[in-house]
Amino acid sequence: MFDDIFAGEPRDKFYDIIFNANRNIVANELDKILAELANLREIVAQKGVSEAEIFTFSANNANLIESGLNDIYIGVVGEILSQNE
Repeated sequence: MFDDIFAGEPRDKFYDIIFNANRNIVANELDKILAELANLREIVAQKGVSEAEIFTFSANNANLIESGLNDIYIGVVGEILSQNE
Protein backbone atom coordinates (compact mmCIF):
# COMPACT_ATOMS: atom_id res chain seq x y z
CA MET A 1 0.00 0.00 0.00
CA PHE A 2 2.76 2.48 0.96
CA ASP A 3 4.51 1.87 -2.35
CA ASP A 4 1.25 2.41 -4.24
CA ILE A 5 0.70 5.82 -2.66
CA PHE A 6 4.16 7.15 -3.44
CA ALA A 7 4.90 5.40 -6.75
CA GLY A 8 4.50 7.30 -9.99
CA GLU A 9 4.51 10.94 -10.96
CA PRO A 10 3.33 13.57 -8.43
CA ARG A 11 0.71 14.89 -10.87
CA ASP A 12 -0.77 11.44 -11.45
CA LYS A 13 -0.90 10.71 -7.71
CA PHE A 14 -2.50 14.11 -7.09
CA TYR A 15 -5.36 13.25 -9.42
CA ASP A 16 -5.70 9.73 -8.01
CA ILE A 17 -6.02 11.17 -4.52
CA ILE A 18 -8.38 14.06 -5.27
CA PHE A 19 -10.76 11.79 -7.17
CA ASN A 20 -10.88 9.24 -4.35
CA ALA A 21 -10.50 11.18 -1.11
CA ASN A 22 -13.23 12.75 1.00
CA ARG A 23 -14.89 15.42 -1.16
CA ASN A 24 -15.04 18.05 1.61
CA ILE A 25 -11.34 17.69 2.39
CA VAL A 26 -10.44 17.98 -1.28
CA ALA A 27 -12.71 21.02 -1.68
CA ASN A 28 -11.06 22.73 1.28
CA GLU A 29 -7.58 22.11 -0.11
CA LEU A 30 -8.56 23.31 -3.58
CA ASP A 31 -10.12 26.43 -2.03
CA LYS A 32 -6.78 27.14 -0.31
CA ILE A 33 -4.94 26.82 -3.62
CA LEU A 34 -7.39 29.09 -5.42
CA ALA A 35 -7.24 31.69 -2.62
CA GLU A 36 -3.44 31.71 -2.91
CA LEU A 37 -3.73 32.08 -6.68
CA ALA A 38 -6.14 35.02 -6.26
CA ASN A 39 -3.71 36.66 -3.82
CA LEU A 40 -0.79 36.17 -6.19
CA ARG A 41 -2.78 37.56 -9.12
CA GLU A 42 -3.56 40.67 -7.11
CA ILE A 43 0.08 41.12 -6.11
CA VAL A 44 1.19 40.68 -9.73
CA ALA A 45 -1.39 43.24 -10.88
CA GLN A 46 -0.31 45.73 -8.21
CA LYS A 47 3.34 45.30 -9.20
CA GLY A 48 2.46 45.93 -12.85
CA VAL A 49 3.78 42.61 -14.15
CA SER A 50 2.46 41.97 -17.65
CA GLU A 51 1.21 38.69 -19.10
CA ALA A 52 4.14 38.82 -21.52
CA GLU A 53 6.59 38.99 -18.60
CA ILE A 54 4.88 36.03 -16.95
CA PHE A 55 4.98 34.06 -20.21
CA THR A 56 8.67 34.88 -20.71
CA PHE A 57 9.49 33.87 -17.15
CA SER A 58 7.62 30.59 -17.57
CA ALA A 59 9.33 29.84 -20.88
CA ASN A 60 12.77 30.63 -19.49
CA ASN A 61 12.26 28.70 -16.25
CA ALA A 62 10.37 25.58 -17.32
CA ASN A 63 12.36 23.28 -15.02
CA LEU A 64 11.81 25.58 -12.06
CA ILE A 65 8.07 25.72 -12.79
CA GLU A 66 7.87 21.92 -13.15
CA SER A 67 9.69 21.44 -9.86
CA GLY A 68 7.38 23.94 -8.16
CA LEU A 69 4.32 22.17 -9.52
CA ASN A 70 5.58 18.84 -8.26
CA ASP A 71 6.14 20.38 -4.82
CA ILE A 72 2.55 21.66 -4.84
CA TYR A 73 1.15 18.29 -5.96
CA ILE A 74 3.08 16.50 -3.22
CA GLY A 75 2.12 19.06 -0.57
CA VAL A 76 -1.59 18.93 -1.40
CA VAL A 77 -1.59 15.13 -1.47
CA GLY A 78 0.08 15.11 1.94
CA GLU A 79 -2.50 17.51 3.35
CA ILE A 80 -5.41 15.51 1.95
CA LEU A 81 -4.04 12.17 3.11
CA SER A 82 -3.31 13.47 6.60
CA GLN A 83 -6.92 14.64 6.96
CA ASN A 84 -8.52 11.67 5.20
CA GLU A 85 -7.65 9.04 7.82
